[in-house]
Amino acid sequence: MFRHVKSRTVALIAAAVVAGINLLSPFASNARAAQFGGIEYASPADRRPLDGSYRYGPMTWTGLYAGVNLGWGGGGSDVSGALDQGIDAYGFLGGLHAGYNFQYHSIVAGLEGDFDWTTTEGDDSAAGNTFSAEANWLSSLRLRLGYAFDNLLIYGTGGIALAGYDLNISGGSTAGLSETLSGYAVGIGAEYAFTKSLIGRIEALHYDFSEDQFSIGGTATKADLDLTTIRAGISLKLN
Repeated sequence: MFRHVKSRTVALIAAAVVAGINLLSPFASNARAAQFGGIEYASPADRRPLDGSYRYGPMTWTGLYAGVNLGWGGGGSDVSGALDQGIDAYGFLGGLHAGYNFQYHSIVAGLEGDFDWTTTEGDDSAAGNTFSAEANWLSSLRLRLGYAFDNLLIYGTGGIALAGYDLNISGGSTAGLSETLSGYAVGIGAEYAFTKSLIGRIEALHYDFSEDQFSIGGTATKADLDLTTIRAGISLKLN
């Protein structure tokens, strides 16, 4: 008899548990939706919304993106040879960027290209000469490698770079140079995904361009350019 009572007791407890689950399930669903901002998720573990939208779920960095950026740069140009002079240059910059990322676990690798128009310029006077140097635009094609902390990506970057460069010397000596300089760009940056498609960024890049040679009164003279920029931007993830 005891075995029958015990069996009935277990059956009643099991039935009560099932009934309780069925009774509380609407409240549990509402509580879960309230906890995650009114969105019902597939499971608390992955927190992927059933409606397919992204708010709190894990960020996927793989894909194509494009955006705009605005910043400031400073550096200088060195003239050496017939004349020797260093020229400090500063200014604002703004432009476009686009690239593609591939994510493997928390490692994110990618390729990015950019183009910035700049107002970076400077001038100086020495030995009866006035020196004026200006970078009209900057462009680079860089590899990126970083580590993703879900919605936050920290990365390093480096690659080739080009710059539109003008140099004018007037006074005791007169010369001009308008060339496209080649060199490299290296830097670091951070991105934060506000949504699955809207990404903010801040990035610091150092540009170093090779010397270009020209002539002053038949004497070979060289000029180079190096700049460091800080840019903030917004990107749209396209897929």
